[in-house]
Amino acid sequence: MLLRSLEALISGSSPEIGERWLAKLRAAPNLKTFRSISDGELLSLHEEIMRKLARWFEKEADKNEIGAFFVMLGKEYNALGISVSELTMALSQDRKAVVEYFLAEEDLEGAHRIYALMDAADQVADFFMLGSYYLTKGFLEETFMRMRKGEKMTAEVLGKYFKDEFFFKD
Repeated sequence: MLLRSLEALISGSSPEIGERWLAKLRAAPNLKTFRSISDGELLSLHEEIMRKLARWFEKEADKNEIGAFFVMLGKEYNALGISVSELTMALSQDRKAVVEYFLAEEDLEGAHRIYALMDAADQVADFFMLGSYYLTKGFLEETFMRMRKGEKMTAEVLGKYFKDEFFFKD
């Protein structure tokens, strides 16, 4: 394998990515709920995501496995009252942390290494785009199931889960 940083990610020996992600979450003003979650809990979530990403790179995980994982996350975090915009933003920040780690850890001498890095960045983007889709799907499924169970979805409750102004405009 050409990229040492990718080997480290796959082997699980890249805690720097989690540290980068935490710093991004803590600095983002629109991630208020995520900033209230402990570092330990966030790092645990990040490690789960990195294990799935490693399996994705190794071609051991398909869309179904990745999708099921992110649907479950969307449902869990919906139940905790975290908005879909915060979830997708946090996931986007994790993607950035991974790519920044690759760029910082690699000596980009030679075309082969540069192309390998570009390919790895594309695979990371594909993984996180798939994750964002399924995370949103799980979040919306949970919202729908709660509505079917008769839980009232007042404008206040919907505003809580869909905080940004892109949803439910007049």
